[in-house]
Amino acid sequence: MIRFLILFSFILLSGCEIYYVNKSEVTISGKYVVTALDITNVDQATEKDSLYKLGSIYLANGAMPDPFDSIRINRFYIHMTEASIRLNLLGVDNFGRDVWQYGNSPNEIFYRVFGNTAFFSGYLQFTYLTKDKYYQTMTFIIEHDGLETIQLRSSGSWARGKEGQKQVMTLFLTRIGP
Repeated sequence: MIRFLILFSFILLSGCEIYYVNKSEVTISGKYVVTALDITNVDQATEKDSLYKLGSIYLANGAMPDPFDSIRINRFYIHMTEASIRLNLLGVDNFGRDVWQYGNSPNEIFYRVFGNTAFFSGYLQFTYLTKDKYYQTMTFIIEHDGLETIQLRSSGSWARGKEGQKQVMTLFLTRIGP
């Protein structure tokens, strides 16, 4: 009888599996270039959706805040560290350092990633001061976090406040540096 209980306990305990679901590790650090841009019109979509590829320029006509209102494909750069983000590379200084329109010291832009699980990469959110001197918060869904690519979809923006159609921007980013 004791042998039977020991054998039964062993079979019962060895047959159990423990499942543990962890958060996904989002790896978005690096310097990226926008290689494609998809604009989807929702909520009273009166215009056609657009896909911008190499050689084209997206002009938002007031639908998106600066610098996202004018994006030249393969010439618009974003750099992310572990905590900060820089937007729109303007050039290089005399010491070989990148000069950014937004995010240079002492005006760093800090981002946060939230809502990520093992099955969803989460959201990327940051707030910055635009050239028009107002604070703009951008929220992107991290749709794809690959080894050398990231796909970010904006939460959307209305061209004229809450009037008219809403545009959702999807950025296709390719990593080009550390």
